Amino acid sequence: MTRVATFFRESSPAVVRILAHSLLFGLAASVSDVLFNFYLHSLGYGNEVAGQMNSLFRIAGFVFGIPLGMLIDRRGALRILFFGISIYAVGWALLLTWSDIRIIAPVYFLIGAANIATYTAIIPLLSSVIEPQQRATLFGINAGATVAVGFVGSLFGGALPGLVAPLLNVSATDSLAYRVALFSVTIIGLIAIVPLLGVHAAVTKQQSDGRLAVSTADQTAIPFLRIMGFASQSLLLGVAGGLVVPFQNLFYRQQFQLDDATVGMVLALSAFAMGFGSTIGGMMAKRFGLRRATALSRLLSAPTLLLMLVPSLWVSCLAYFLSRIMVGITFPLADALVMQSVPIKQRGTSTSLSSMLWSLGWAGTAYLSGFIQRDYGFYWVFIASATAYAVNAAMFYLIPFKDEGH
Repeated sequence: MTRVATFFRESSPAVVRILAHSLLFGLAASVSDVLFNFYLHSLGYGNEVAGQMNSLFRIAGFVFGIPLGMLIDRRGALRILFFGISIYAVGWALLLTWSDIRIIAPVYFLIGAANIATYTAIIPLLSSVIEPQQRATLFGINAGATVAVGFVGSLFGGALPGLVAPLLNVSATDSLAYRVALFSVTIIGLIAIVPLLGVHAAVTKQQSDGRLAVSTADQTAIPFLRIMGFASQSLLLGVAGGLVVPFQNLFYRQQFQLDDATVGMVLALSAFAMGFGSTIGGMMAKRFGLRRATALSRLLSAPTLLLMLVPSLWVSCLAYFLSRIMVGITFPLADALVMQSVPIKQRGTSTSLSSMLWSLGWAGTAYLSGFIQRDYGFYWVFIASATAYAVNAAMFYLIPFKDEGH
């Protein structure tokens, strides 16, 4: 607790406000992650529809990725962040108004666009208020804040339908119970705007005090194809994640017959594990170097994922938690590696390209995964996901990142 108190005391007001936003947004997202597939099932839709919806959510990131990056570079990350979180919160309220998938689908696409705007803007915004040598650590803390709060969100989301069902005189698996529970995503999302209201003033104060971080990176623009090369590693990360992650709640319900609250507990612990991984990434970067730490953690994601197929709940859960730790370590380190390889004025474009390619990989495999599960179960999607992680690890030795300043 002393270390946490020291961190917040020494951090700038802008950093603290950004992290507070990340905590709240992560809470909202984790509730939706637990409940949305169950909500679709309660409306009579199967795994393949859940896969299609998750694919649609990520396709929005692919469609809007580059335009959002350009908007961030031109209009500022903070303004886009305000826009993204506002649309995200309101979008959930609109989605829950209908039960027809033909209406749910385009609204969920809009929510996906808002989601990618929020995640894309946060990295260049945070980069603008920290020193280059702080990136690996603070990107990890920010990612950890977003993900680890999922521990609370998953518990809350898993328990909420059962809490509201008696008040509504319906069962805990009724669509009305899920609809009311999911409305909490809108409420928390709107609250997540509040910390951002003071970020501009905090940055302005840092500038007047002469404490705003100044990057030592070369500010000469680099070719677009080189930026694309830096971002390309995100594609296979999205492929690996899209095959399994959107269906983790259905996996534990269908393979081990767990109820909603227990699934929520498993996802909560996995979120805690991923958040823990994010916070230790900085230490790994100091020990092994930024590039090597990123590649190693991504490689270790593969065997731990495969162990989830062992027909023992305890072994499967432990493997899942270890896999989430590895993924938690790797993605903020990859962001730091990209940020230190790209000039400030191109960081919005770079971040959006990474998000876009990640979304493309996730969307394509999430769509296919739902059909594969319907016909063959979960075995082959886990094999394919592990293979993608292993190949992805090798890419970090092929892409010419700047590996210093971690």
